[in-house]
Amino acid sequence: MLNSLLIAALCVVWGATWVAIKIGLSDSPPFYGAGLRFLIASAILGVWVWRMRKPWPERTAPWGWIVVAGLLMFFGSYATVYYVEQYINAALAAILFASFPFFVAVGAHFYLDNERLTPVKTLGLVIGFSGVIVVFGGGTTAPATSRWWAPALMLSSPIASAIVSIVIKKHLTRHDPFVLNFIQMSLGTLVLLPVAALVEDIGDFHWTQSAVGALLFLSLFGSVFTFVTYYYLLRIMEASRLSLIAFVTPIVATLLGWIVLDEKLTPATLVGATLVLAGIWIVNVIGARPGVSQKSYPQLK
Repeated sequence: MLNSLLIAALCVVWGATWVAIKIGLSDSPPFYGAGLRFLIASAILGVWVWRMRKPWPERTAPWGWIVVAGLLMFFGSYATVYYVEQYINAALAAILFASFPFFVAVGAHFYLDNERLTPVKTLGLVIGFSGVIVVFGGGTTAPATSRWWAPALMLSSPIASAIVSIVIKKHLTRHDPFVLNFIQMSLGTLVLLPVAALVEDIGDFHWTQSAVGALLFLSLFGSVFTFVTYYYLLRIMEASRLSLIAFVTPIVATLLGWIVLDEKLTPATLVGATLVLAGIWIVNVIGARPGVSQKSYPQLK
């Protein structure tokens, strides 16, 4: 019951973060926005780790994977999201990120035990990616021709996040999620803020009520709560099943974008989103039912 409530909370909060990022970008440059978000979040986690005397990874721990996963997630994935959301709206960004479960399913097939890719899951992948293509071709406030690269670049974020999920599931589940997130968010911050100083002007960060509110929400709920909870759930659930979260987050983001930001929806967006979500449902629900063919494809050696 508790795990179900945690998953539901992740869906709602992560869905809301797409809109919060968009609101924050109206008063702040992207890399400073992301860097300050993770600076606050890592500081909170650091105090918690120190106060609770959480166990630190030993010297023999797979530090290479810890560093790679941290940089991919909290620099690579999030720098991309913040940058791209300057050019596309929150709903489209969330829908494109919904390709995340497809990349997790493929990666899990090759690298995780007991998470093989079946024909049913493959069908879901094909349907889901067709939805991404429809959205790309004419979805929510489709970008101008000169910005065709924005939704394409956005797809690098779910790829990076999928790699991180697989790395954590395979190599890092025995480490405390608070400590792991503190280390990895700190690494992301140490890269994001210098990059921001090189390419942005801190004077462009306007400390308005909406900017501060979005920053605090993203730091406390969108970072500390979500990632600690997600890392915890990865320890006890299949990575491909947990990615079912992406079934709900685009719906939350789309509804909030419509309600809060007055973002318009087009028929192509609705068709594409339906296909994306149908693909996720097939992969994570039908593919997991008892009695469904478990024939799988040869594993990469």
